[in-house]
Formats: sequence, structure tokens, C-alpha cells
Amino acid sequence: MEFHQLAAPALLDALPDPAVVIDGDGWILTGNRAANDLLATNRTPAGGNVVDFLPEHERSRLNPLVWLRRWGDEPRAPELAHVRLWCRDGNGVDKPVRVRVGRLPTDPPSYLVILVDVTEEQARQYRIRSAHRLAARVMAVSADAIVHVDEGGRIIYANPSAEALFEYPAGGLLGEPLANLLPERFRRGHEGFMRAFAAAPAPSRMLDERAEIRGLTRSGEEIPLAASITKVTTDRGLVFSANLRDLRPQYAARAELARSEARFRTVFEHARQAMALIAPDGRVQAINPAGRRLLQGGVEPVGARFAELPYRTADPAATAAALRRAIERALAGEPYRAGVRVVLPDTGEQQLDFTLSPVVSGGSAFAVIAEAHQLPDGPE
Repeated sequence: MEFHQLAAPALLDALPDPAVVIDGDGWILTGNRAANDLLATNRTPAGGNVVDFLPEHERSRLNPLVWLRRWGDEPRAPELAHVRLWCRDGNGVDKPVRVRVGRLPTDPPSYLVILVDVTEEQARQYRIRSAHRLAARVMAVSADAIVHVDEGGRIIYANPSAEALFEYPAGGLLGEPLANLLPERFRRGHEGFMRAFAAAPAPSRMLDERAEIRGLTRSGEEIPLAASITKVTTDRGLVFSANLRDLRPQYAARAELARSEARFRTVFEHARQAMALIAPDGRVQAINPAGRRLLQGGVEPVGARFAELPYRTADPAATAAALRRAIERALAGEPYRAGVRVVLPDTGEQQLDFTLSPVVSGGSAFAVIAEAHQLPDGPE
């Protein structure tokens, strides 16, 4: 059989998409098997009206016959690329469909209506939009500065943290060259890095793999930054996404910690009472000069077991045994206190108040502080 011998019903059934033929008033003249499947009918829905397959909310939203006739006369109407109609099948299930309409050369006019079920497509688009909204929300509230840059090096997105970090008003970074956020001496090197990164296979990179990263605020202040960059290929070319973190708070915290440690070291080293820091394994982590005076010479105490140090007591073996038990109790969270006597070479016999204090975190001791200071002579 040649093509011109094919009857219209055979051609209609050969279409992979659901299709019906309607007259100018919306009455269905015929339909193919795919239309039967879409509309969940056991037979071609001929004789019914296309409006019967629309849910009530769709009928009240638009006049389907007016639009079908318009689309038939203007098959390339721009809105056809975006419009979705809802149809209700024989089981009462609403389905979103994309509609294409063609006017047939009949008298009176009739129309070929092709329906494409877009349920899965719509669900996929919803998931994509939801993911985009979530990503946009995460970037908007991120404490890190996030900047997106096109292949020309211009900023196409900057979150509020980036605007605050570089001292720009809302929207003030859009369209600006990324180079404006770098000190002058780093700009040429950064341009070379971006070209190399664009050509490299790696999709992301930490920028601190190279020289120190520094940014430049709108007021001209240089700021230290931790940065990573990711590239994504889009339909408009490569887009680079940079995550930037202000290191000034971290550097300030380090400086304060260094000052605090220096103050502690000064007090520790010059304290008149003997002090030592003991690790959980019973070894000495630090000991001050006053603590070293309580030991017999020739032994380096740091790294040695605190209980086994050569103390200037009358019975070193008994002292070691007592200290081992006391340290075990202290590591279990129980403070220890006792009076001890030592004989120093320059001042003779002295009575000391000796304590072991556990340093506790999370319910367990991670260190012990040992202290000993001289007591006035008197009965023990």
C-alpha cells in the first residue's frame, strides 16, 4: 500500500502522541489509540466534547474552545511553548498536557489536537526548581562569601556575605570585574591562574595551594582570605564559583591565644609554687623552675612519668607509690591533697602543701595539674 492510499484513521493511529480531531464547537470527531490510553477510555471518545475532559478549575480558568481555535489559526503562537492544560481521564485523574493544534482543510473547519502528557516532565521541573531554590537560599544565608564569575571575569552573582565582606551595597558587585576585589599586585597572576584552571580537567581547586590569598575591600583595606573555586559548564559557557572566608577573625583569635599563652607562660615560669602539667598517661608535659627545684639533679622531667621522678623526699620509693595512686584518682576526676616534706640543698627541710587537680572536659579528665607550695613550719 502506498502512502496516498492510507486512510485518515490509519494515519491518526500511527501517531505516537495522543491525538483527537474536533469540530469548531469542540465535539470530538475521532481519536487515536494513544488518546484512548491518555484519557483512560475503552473506546475512541468520539461524540463527546473536549470540554468534558477538562476539570472544573480548568473550565473556569479559560474558554478552551476560543484558545483551541486561536492556536489552530496561529500554530506558532509564542504561548504554546509554555502553556499547560489539565485534562481529566475516565478514572478521574487530572493530568497536565502540552497542546498543539492544527487547523484541518475541511468545511466546516475542524482541528487536529495533539496532547502530550507532561506529568513526569513537570515533576522533574518541580524537583529542579526546588533544588535551585534551596541552593539559592543556602547561598543567600551562607556565612561564607560566594561569588559567581563568567568567562569574561565579571561577577554575575554575589551573596549578601560577599557584599558585606567587600563593603558593597546590595547588588553593587554585579557586573564588576573580579579583579576589583584583588590588590593590584595579585591581578595579573590571578588572570593567569583562571586561564589555567579553565583549561585544566579538575572541576575545583583550593586557591591557597598557591601564594597567600588576599582580597581588597571597597575602602581599600586588604583582607586575608581562605578560598576555593569551582567551575561549571553552562549553556552560556563556563561559570566560576568562588567561596571566600574572611580570615581576620581567625588571625585575631590566634593572636589572642598567643598573648594568652604568653601571659600563662610568664606566670607559670615565675610562680613561686611548684607547678607541673601531667598528661593522661602520667607523663610530664610541662614543669616550671620551682617544680624542678624539688627534684634531684641529672634528670629531664618533661616526658618522664611524674610519679617516678627523683623527688627530694626521705623515702623516694614510697613517694612514687603514693603519687601513682594519687594520679590514678585524679584522672578519675577526684582531686588529691596531702602534706609532704622535702629536703632542699639550699634551704633545708620544708613542709609543702601538695595538690593534684584534674582538668575535666566532657565528663572525663584530659590532664592533671600538680602544685606544691611551702607551708609554715608546724605540726603535720
